[in-house]
Amino acid sequence: MRDGDRTAWTGRTGLTVLCALLLLGDLGWALRERAVQELFKVQLLRFSQDALVVNVLLGALPALMALSVGPVIGAWSDRARTRHGRRIPFIFGTVVVTALAMTGMAFADRLATLAGCWIVFEMAAIVGNPLFVALITDTVPHHVVGRFFGAFRMVSLATGAGFFFTWFGNDLLQVFRPLLLAITAVYLACMLVVCWRVREPDYPPPAPRARWHPVQQGDGQWAWLFGGVALGAVAVLPININAINASAQFGVDAAGFGAAIALTYTISLLLAWPLGWLADRYHPLRLGGVILVLYMAAMLLAWRLVDGRQAFLCALVVHGVLSGAFLSGTAALLPVLLPRERFSQLAAISASVTALFTMIATVALGALLDASGRDFSLLYLAGAVVAGAGAGVWCVLLRRFI
Repeated sequence: MRDGDRTAWTGRTGLTVLCALLLLGDLGWALRERAVQELFKVQLLRFSQDALVVNVLLGALPALMALSVGPVIGAWSDRARTRHGRRIPFIFGTVVVTALAMTGMAFADRLATLAGCWIVFEMAAIVGNPLFVALITDTVPHHVVGRFFGAFRMVSLATGAGFFFTWFGNDLLQVFRPLLLAITAVYLACMLVVCWRVREPDYPPPAPRARWHPVQQGDGQWAWLFGGVALGAVAVLPININAINASAQFGVDAAGFGAAIALTYTISLLLAWPLGWLADRYHPLRLGGVILVLYMAAMLLAWRLVDGRQAFLCALVVHGVLSGAFLSGTAALLPVLLPRERFSQLAAISASVTALFTMIATVALGALLDASGRDFSLLYLAGAVVAGAGAGVWCVLLRRFI
């Protein structure tokens, strides 16, 4: 498209080009999401194996610092009108900050430096993720958005599977720096292409307001939705954050752990497109509710049955497949339900609610693990309890929105 062409992407060719550009951005985004956290966990273990420290750094502290930033920037983005669009300038800013933080982590040789770079990285990710989803919502037609997010998840999962198959082994610390720098370069290149080539549609002028507020009267109607999304996200965090630490308790080395995660991503890759189709056909709320119930049941079984290496790896794969299915099946939920004119702001509020829940849950979980002598079987029980609460909220959402 020409630089001056600010109309919506139309026709099969235009939609194909748009999707290709966004999926290229997804490649860089997926490397950041799938690989960097795992590399950080491995590097962090060099300095501390304290469960509370791990959960605070990976969950509570970034969530606390980003809690109020996301809605403000989201509202700012919704009302912005620039020649580059209302999303791209903000996405560009978060991309630069993220790349700088990743570079800092690569060269960090002390816990304080590593933790500081990680916090900046997480803040940029928490702010940037809703903006990228908002860009997709603004440009991809709603009647195919579920299938697009299915393709989005396929790229993300294929990237994760490739990373774990290729790089995640017992010698990971030896390649930590060059690998993280290479990921930074790929991420930066992919996202800069998105910022350069994706053209946003023309937007109507923002509604005039006497005073600017990041949260408006009437936003309370979305409270149940944001709470349900938060509980679904938090339910999978106990294992997502602590699985590497837990693997030692069950006799699993890094190579075995990496192979299990790669298998998880491969299975999830095969499910992503069908789940996107089911979301378009039956609604993301219905799909998400079913998966939450299945996850709760699976984690309760794991709590009772996991007692060794093979059982741990099987439970890890089941956790990964079901949590991935939840993300794939509900990826289009906010784009389908939230109004487009305020999508970024409301999505950022949702992310802040998730951040608040994450902060409380991860601190509590870290303290519980330390108090129990690092009994990592409690991870399954914690996931099941939160998933059960989420399923209850999901029932309310089904009555409200369907």
